[in-house]
Amino acid sequence: MKITELQEIYFRFLNLFKAIEELPGFPMLDGIEKALLDELSLSWKKGHNLLVSQAINLPEIGSPATLHSRLKNLHKMGMIEYAVDTDARKKYIQPTDKALKYFGQISDCMNQAIALKTGN
Repeated sequence: MKITELQEIYFRFLNLFKAIEELPGFPMLDGIEKALLDELSLSWKKGHNLLVSQAINLPEIGSPATLHSRLKNLHKMGMIEYAVDTDARKKYIQPTDKALKYFGQISDCMNQAIALKTGN
């Protein structure tokens, strides 16, 4: 099998990411928590904070009960926080500094994977 340059970069990224996942203090997320955090981050990048009710209605990730449970986990881990709207029944999900650091570490892995190929 011939591996392309982009595939090689991706494999290096996976190895680097796996290594940082094993570091003490790095958030241990299960697959659903990662997928949920990814979905939230895409929304945050667009300048939108999802409501809890919107986040638990993402059937491609899991059932509402599962997603509600994972939101609780992410909150306990300090990855997300809730902001109450003027209507106290609505809670928006926002990233914490810990979540931003998590994304920064992943970004560093991507940059390192690319730099290894280009020699930077």
